Amino acid sequence: MRWLHGRKAAPSQNPNHKKSIKWVEDLIAALDPELISKRAVDCKDYARALFFLEPYMEDKKNATPQEMEHLTQTIQSIYTQVDDPDGLEGLSARVMNISLDQQALNHRKAGRWTAAQTWYEIRLAESPSNTNTQLDLLTCLKESGQHGKSDCRYVVVHGRVADLGLQMSS
Repeated sequence: MRWLHGRKAAPSQNPNHKKSIKWVEDLIAALDPELISKRAVDCKDYARALFFLEPYMEDKKNATPQEMEHLTQTIQSIYTQVDDPDGLEGLSARVMNISLDQQALNHRKAGRWTAAQTWYEIRLAESPSNTNTQLDLLTCLKESGQHGKSDCRYVVVHGRVADLGLQMSS
């Protein structure tokens, strides 16, 4: 990419340079954006991963819902690595069907701990033995300052979150 930008910016381009530029552009266009994005993430080059994956997602207008879900989750995980809540919000606005897990992640990354807590409480009611949801809920309680308070309605018992059924005082 750097070579390509440097060649395009050069004031005098002879025909061989133009052929080289065209060849490199064709080569880059032939590469799979998902593969480039995965390799960029492996190298912790999240900006480059987004650079290739976001336009690819916009071009996939006729993709199946499963493909769009996969792309959305991939982009969302990249945005969480760069700690960009605005990017997550923009992605959420672009995608109509957002799962509860994606909404909760958006709330967490934006620092809206009580909103995320609500989503995790819903998930915990659906699947009380899910330890990941339990940990996510405890993280929200801790970050919102509710963990360890005497009026907290959740407690960890034998490694599981138990709902004491108490009403939170305001």
